[in-house]
Amino acid sequence: MQYQHKIYTFLIVGFLSLIATLMLNYKNVTLNNEVLNYLTKDQVRLTELTNSLNYALKKNEALVLQYILLQNKASRSFEDKAFEDIDNTLATLDDFLRQYQMPQELTELYKKIKKRVTAYKIVERSIIQAFQANDRLELEDAILGFNSVTEKFAQDMQQLSHLSNQLLYQQILTLQKNNDKNALTLLLSFITAFLLIIYAIYKFNKLHTKLQEAQNKLLRYNENLQEQIKEKTQELYTKIYTHPITLLPNRNKLIEDIPAYNFKRMALLNIDHFQSFNDVYGEKIGNIALKLTGDFLQKEVAQLPVLLYHIGGDEFVIVCVDETNENNQIFIDAINTILNNYKHHTFSYKDKIFQFIMSCGITFTGKYKMLAYADMALKDAKKKNVQISIFHEDRSLEEKHKNNLECHKKLLSALGRNAILSYFQPIVPIQDETKALKYESLVRLEDEDGKIIPPFHFLNVAKAHRIYHKITRAVIKNTLDVIRRYQVPCSINFSLSDIQNPKTMQAFFSTLDEFEYNELLSIELLETEDFQDYNSVYDFCLKVRSYGVKVSLDDFGSGYSNFSHILNLPIDFIKIDASLISNIDKNNNSRLMVETIVTLAKKLNVQTIAEFVSSEEILNVIKELGVDYAQGFHLGKPLRIEEHLKS
Repeated sequence: MQYQHKIYTFLIVGFLSLIATLMLNYKNVTLNNEVLNYLTKDQVRLTELTNSLNYALKKNEALVLQYILLQNKASRSFEDKAFEDIDNTLATLDDFLRQYQMPQELTELYKKIKKRVTAYKIVERSIIQAFQANDRLELEDAILGFNSVTEKFAQDMQQLSHLSNQLLYQQILTLQKNNDKNALTLLLSFITAFLLIIYAIYKFNKLHTKLQEAQNKLLRYNENLQEQIKEKTQELYTKIYTHPITLLPNRNKLIEDIPAYNFKRMALLNIDHFQSFNDVYGEKIGNIALKLTGDFLQKEVAQLPVLLYHIGGDEFVIVCVDETNENNQIFIDAINTILNNYKHHTFSYKDKIFQFIMSCGITFTGKYKMLAYADMALKDAKKKNVQISIFHEDRSLEEKHKNNLECHKKLLSALGRNAILSYFQPIVPIQDETKALKYESLVRLEDEDGKIIPPFHFLNVAKAHRIYHKITRAVIKNTLDVIRRYQVPCSINFSLSDIQNPKTMQAFFSTLDEFEYNELLSIELLETEDFQDYNSVYDFCLKVRSYGVKVSLDDFGSGYSNFSHILNLPIDFIKIDASLISNIDKNNNSRLMVETIVTLAKKLNVQTIAEFVSSEEILNVIKELGVDYAQGFHLGKPLRIEEHLKS
């Protein structure tokens, strides 16, 4: 295209050159016409008037001689006749010169001639006056002056004629030069335009040849492009519909195949604790393990009327395409056999040997919801710690899944509206009434209708959707605001996941750096049975106590590991588990256990708190056993802090 533009440029320049030449020649012809007009009209007229003036003077000289010879006495009549022709000629010449711009030299000469005519008249009158006076001497002097003026006038007229002819010659030369210039310009312009047009034609011809070559190349390129498109299409199909690690059909392929095959049996398989394997061995070895698992499953299903998919991560799907057999138990048995073979199969890679276990969710219904139902069944299998769980038509799993999704929406809404609240339950000193009344901060969710939802409805959902840390931060803020406003001791529940969340801990300790009432805050450690990394928990206890914050072990006595915690962790309080307190007034074993805990705590200089105190009888027993604090509905329900402070 750019090459073609150049050719068009050459053609345009060629035609513009021709047009410019014609315009220039037209201008020169106009100038030449003006010169010719001057030559044919103005110059001729000037010559005519010059000759008339010269003739009038000659005629006047003849009249003067005639007057002298004839001794004419009518001098006045003679003067009028002598100067009439001269004045008329001068007047005509004046009019002519005013209309046309003449060279400066010619104008000056004409002024000189007019002065000479004036002198001529004066001398002529002197002759007439001398002649009439019959003064011979005066006549001779006048005749001498007359001859002198006449001679000079003749010279001026000769010079005027010469200048007129010279002007004529210059105009002729100008005309000749213009003609020569026009001829040369026309010749060069036509040559240039001709060359440009010839060059453009040459380029057009060359361009045509190149276009043919380009067309041939384009045809070849098109053929190659079609092949590349086929390759790229296949490559794109592989990327879209194939898992990159196992090269099995992926989730996209499964979603497309569901309506095409109208599946009626689906199993969703998941490798148990595969994330932990990835954390220990790294992602590279994890991908190799997935590839080996895919190869294993392909061999297992090779002779079965099923399709195998790797839908992502460590999840695989097996669907039955045999519509002739309506026995679902055959599909369950086949899947169970595959899972058992997988559990006993040993995988090896270089110097590493490893084994895995799979859990599975199976569904025989759902059509477009089959994958969702299989996923619900898989979650149920994980929760029950069984190898296979089957989705049933009673839709209990689906209903539970819907409830979880609805709860997640409520959580997000509450977080956005600052509707994660803290209710406070009193922890009452029962041995030393001089000690301050304490409060435990308990989380609640207020939905958009103003309904208060207790934590057991939403905490597990928050953990599953990884927003539990946001709940913790909201409770911390609520509790510290209450301490700052009312200067009352309060405690907050922390789980192991809170302690192991770097962002939560960073925000928490940054807040303590600026908080003025750290001595009024206590941290209750939850889920102590899960404490495996003692170093992180121990470091947390030391650091939080360095701020003046107290530490309490929750649910103490619910397991054997609690006793090791009280010996190894720097703590200030233990909360005796509700299972020991709820029937202590009727169960001697519970009474003995609590008595032992209180004795051990006193020796370790740790204070005790009994929770779930629901009656006066229970309160009397724990008070008798030496428990320091009591907490339960008998002493106060969880309420807004303002409601407690009013009473």
